[in-house]
Amino acid sequence: MKKIKETLTTVEVPQRVKIDTTFRQNKLTYSNYWFLVHMAIIVAIAIITILNYNALPNVIPMKYDLQGHVTSSVPKTYLSVLAINLVQLGIIALMMLVNWSIKTSKQQLTPSNPAQFAADHIRFRRKWSLFTIITGLLLTILFAFIQINMFVPNQVLLTAISLITSVAILLGAILLSLTGRQGGGKIRNHQEDRERSKEQPVNDDDYWKLGFIYFNPKDPSFTVEKRYGIGWTINFARPLSWVLVLFIIAIVVLSRVLSQ
Repeated sequence: MKKIKETLTTVEVPQRVKIDTTFRQNKLTYSNYWFLVHMAIIVAIAIITILNYNALPNVIPMKYDLQGHVTSSVPKTYLSVLAINLVQLGIIALMMLVNWSIKTSKQQLTPSNPAQFAADHIRFRRKWSLFTIITGLLLTILFAFIQINMFVPNQVLLTAISLITSVAILLGAILLSLTGRQGGGKIRNHQEDRERSKEQPVNDDDYWKLGFIYFNPKDPSFTVEKRYGIGWTINFARPLSWVLVLFIIAIVVLSRVLSQ
């Protein structure tokens, strides 16, 4: 794509940039305080697990196959029975970080109808913020049932909840993706696309490594909207971004270790 763009004729045109200084004064996302509900569920399940610790079998099943047979188990310890709570806390921390990123990500600009664009962009952020909170709640409930299944086994119910949770999250993501474009823009027809093409986008190819990795030391933003698709990505020129990557890897490794 970059080679094709280099062959196109460039025309010097006047540049217009409009900045909405009131954008950050709007309520862009739902508060992270909503995750206190998730925390309350985690604490409650942890307390129930500790109170029923003596009733648990000496070997705790950790994984099942599609037929409901145990494929992995570990000896009973406080760490093994509370491992799910640690994973839950890691997931909620990640969800809170995602919600914060939605709120603080770089503001997008457009020279045409900036007021309407800003309004659509705010709705876009709030929708995905709500989706993030709901997704975190569904995952918290799912892991709670997995933990309860240790001392009140019900494989049929657990399988049903697992499928319902997965399908609900997937359908929600698909619905949000199909009803709007990146940044809250509406899905346009060909005529509208031709009109939109008259606007000259910012040429920031040099900052998108391999086309999808954003690396811009001059940009103080920690998160920016993805170049294509739906969602946000991080500015890998910021040191905090590498801390986040290591944090995510640590969650995956911890989950793997605790499940052994």
